Amino acid sequence: MKIEILFSEVCNQFGDPQNAEYLKQSCPSDTFVYTALDEEPCFASSRPDMVIMGSMSESIQRKVILKLLPLKKRIEDLIDDGVVFLMTGNAADVFCRKIDYVTEKITVDAVGLFDIDVKTDWFKRVNSKVIGDADGNTVTGFRSQFAEYSGDNSEFCFLKVERGFGFRPGHMYEGMRKKNFIATQLLGPILPLNPDFCKYLIDIAGGNGSPAHYELAKEAFDKRVAEFRDPSTEF
Repeated sequence: MKIEILFSEVCNQFGDPQNAEYLKQSCPSDTFVYTALDEEPCFASSRPDMVIMGSMSESIQRKVILKLLPLKKRIEDLIDDGVVFLMTGNAADVFCRKIDYVTEKITVDAVGLFDIDVKTDWFKRVNSKVIGDADGNTVTGFRSQFAEYSGDNSEFCFLKVERGFGFRPGHMYEGMRKKNFIATQLLGPILPLNPDFCKYLIDIAGGNGSPAHYELAKEAFDKRVAEFRDPSTEF
């Protein structure tokens, strides 16, 4: 496989870079391309098998939108071709319709793959554990966000939430998905926390790697699932 890591020098918050590191350990014979924010993405001119991007500051988020907005049609074509995209944390927001930065009094049009609007308020952070189902895979993770989402993602969510919440407290649909394009607000990082889901992504991308340190990762995952499903666990 060819796996492109977008803008890791600036999209590197909440431990999200460990998604790429876990993939490197899981797929040691595959090719990893690291693209900086001032470079043209590899996917603009060639077909990778997977593209991942992690969390970032709000100021960087606006620069990323400017970088990717001209490539919207190319991204849509790659989605139609089955390329796997994994956008985590507020990287997911980049692909919504617009972002209203309430604290900074700025509103920008985002890439617009999904008809979801985002409102980011630095004085309203929300944190939660999350457990749910993604295409038959139990997935665990964490949310820590300033963002509030408006719109209906029930028909294209990434995760049907079992405990925790989706776009907002009381909302049970998390993230967005279009074919193999996954945009999730979950942090963690999601891949080493969920080794079976990592294997699922590798498989749908056409790879043959296996999750690194699988026995240890699966043991930790099973304990986390039991904790998250325990009624006494606070979310």
